[in-house]
Amino acid sequence: MRTRCLSAVLVFFLSGSFFTASAQSQPQNKPPANQPYTIQVSSRVVLIDVTVTDSKGNLVHGLPEAAFRIFDNNKLQTIATFEEHTGTPAVKMEPAVAPAGVYSNDYLLHLPPVLNVVIIDIANLRITDQMYLNYELTKVLEEQPDGQPLAIYLRAGNGCFLVQNFTSDRALLLAALHKAIPRIPPTGREYLSDIDTLHQIATYLNQLPGRKNILWFSGGSTLYLRDDAELYEDPAMWRNLYDELEQERIAVYPIDARGLTTYSSLSMFSQQSLMNETARATGGQALYNNNGLTEITGRVLNSDGSFYTLTYSPHDLHFDNKWHKVRMALNEEGYHLSYRRGYFADGSPGSAEQPEKTTVRTRLLPDGEKVQLSEMRSLPIIFHARVLPDSDPAVESAPKLTVSIPAPPPKKGNVPFSIRYSLPVDAFTQQTVDGKSEVIFGVAAVVLNRDGRAVDTHAEQVTMTLNEDVARLHPDIPLAFDQRLNLKKDDQYLYLAVWDTTSGRLGTLQIPLQVSKIAK
Repeated sequence: MRTRCLSAVLVFFLSGSFFTASAQSQPQNKPPANQPYTIQVSSRVVLIDVTVTDSKGNLVHGLPEAAFRIFDNNKLQTIATFEEHTGTPAVKMEPAVAPAGVYSNDYLLHLPPVLNVVIIDIANLRITDQMYLNYELTKVLEEQPDGQPLAIYLRAGNGCFLVQNFTSDRALLLAALHKAIPRIPPTGREYLSDIDTLHQIATYLNQLPGRKNILWFSGGSTLYLRDDAELYEDPAMWRNLYDELEQERIAVYPIDARGLTTYSSLSMFSQQSLMNETARATGGQALYNNNGLTEITGRVLNSDGSFYTLTYSPHDLHFDNKWHKVRMALNEEGYHLSYRRGYFADGSPGSAEQPEKTTVRTRLLPDGEKVQLSEMRSLPIIFHARVLPDSDPAVESAPKLTVSIPAPPPKKGNVPFSIRYSLPVDAFTQQTVDGKSEVIFGVAAVVLNRDGRAVDTHAEQVTMTLNEDVARLHPDIPLAFDQRLNLKKDDQYLYLAVWDTTSGRLGTLQIPLQVSKIAK
């Protein structure tokens, strides 16, 4: 999936770049402390997270493995592993103290076992409904206990983009919420695709471990605004999406932000049916016709860590690229089970949490050299970036680096910005070229406007020659280089990506922008 993130990026090649070591400190790039639930087998493993509630909606704890039965295409299966999660204490993600304009994705090292993501989808949400949603979510954020980390995404059109990354800082979350809505819904919304929205979210979250809950606030699918909606309903595409969400352990909770409605129509009935289907297929719950958005949101967030995890390997499985229905049952009546309802038997390895083979992988480079790739390549690259206008005193007083991507020509009315990257050297594959140790990596900077639309893209391939003596004596010393961009006042987000061109290991960072109007 990493390649899909960067498929639209044009990569230009730099040559003759050299790295001069500096004495700046850099935290070590360690794997996240919360290791995901993993199973290592050679066959297809199906992993099911299931939430059990009683007739009053209360969570049910303490059920033994013997109480559960799993059916795959109506065939009873043998449970391979069983684990109950009884709710984990909230992990308060304290914002790191950093100089002005310095950002990092090191929050990935301190994620809780279960992640909650809020999608604010205004594609079919009137201004009045957005204002009501803003009011209700404000109460949620103010009343939630400390240490409840969230991420907020906004869907304002074709794109679904990050407004606030995972944080437990209420001030940051409230600022992001009020920045996101209210705003005017997009035109031509009947042509927008819900499948694209969820696929984008799955792509964003594919490097994060553990279970992910998506609270999807919307005004219902825009598809049913069309008279010919039935011509564009594609069950196969939805099943492919559900399979992707299954591999990423994503449960979707569609929430109708219009609240309790006094009218009903065929379009609304179809929207609610799709909400139910998406929730059932992914193990979430659809919530609509309810004005208590604060209460239902709090209930989802407060019960996110209470569920059971079961795995099994289907008997006599044939990779026939067909949809397999999964059904779970309890030996006792009167309980409600929420879990994902199937998968494609397409030869995929099953759960995204499975580790890759532990054997060392060797890659042959174009010059004939063989390099052994690190088994940490599936972990994100943790890096820092200082993003400031060129006129900032911190930029002017910073030491000059020998590595700098050529700056674009100045544009009238634009504000020149400087980005200084600080990357861990051990995140990249080192290779020897003409007797010198080098690392080759890609870097991309994508500029987004307030609607999340990419308005400018800069991508390069960078080659750095390492000082072997310095790298040996100071293995934690960072790679540092500069990049310059021309930004406009309407530019509000900056998406940065760095990746090892040999192993494919990737790190991303999204930064809110404050571009002041250039002085005349």
